[in-house]
Amino acid sequence: MVVWTYGNDKESERKFNIEIFSCTDPSDMYYDVLADRVKFFKENKEGIAVMCKAMEDMRNQTLKEGMINVAKRMLADGTLTLEKIAEYAGLSLDEVKKLKADRTA
Repeated sequence: MVVWTYGNDKESERKFNIEIFSCTDPSDMYYDVLADRVKFFKENKEGIAVMCKAMEDMRNQTLKEGMINVAKRMLADGTLTLEKIAEYAGLSLDEVKKLKADRTA
């Protein structure tokens, strides 16, 4: 539930914003537009699909960034071929070549 805190100070505003964004039940939300969007993403099949896709994309991006960091460490070590780095990191050979070129630039 959102509780409005009166006051002109930044602390009151911060507390209000925290309450808005920590509220998980659309029926308890202060702003109708925000409540409608939350309800869409939580209760509508299309909204749920959009959120699932967004979460999957975030996971894939995080995994990709992690593998790029692994590949950069492998390049810095210098003991593996570019082909092996690409194979182990799950990156394309072109991606590894670009990482190497960026590292030396």
